[in-house]
Amino acid sequence: MAYNINQNENQNKQAMTAKELIDLLQEQPPEIKVVIRGYEEGYNDIRQLKPLKLRRDINAEWYYGEYFKDDSYHSIDAISLYGENKNQEEI
Repeated sequence: MAYNINQNENQNKQAMTAKELIDLLQEQPPEIKVVIRGYEEGYNDIRQLKPLKLRRDINAEWYYGEYFKDDSYHSIDAISLYGENKNQEEI
């Protein structure tokens, strides 16, 4: 499966696997910054890869994620790219 990193043509594609992500990243310059979307706007550095177990929520509203954490035998293994804004104030 091909993913086009320059255009928004991936919306109807299947979910990306770790292998597909690695293959795409290997095509990039090694020093390129990798980020994730911020909470409301902007982007954050990736700080960790967090393993988790998920289950698909077929009734999720469009504004919720497609998956939720679930440790049951129905769950699938996944990795979350975790990032945060280091400029945030401690509460």
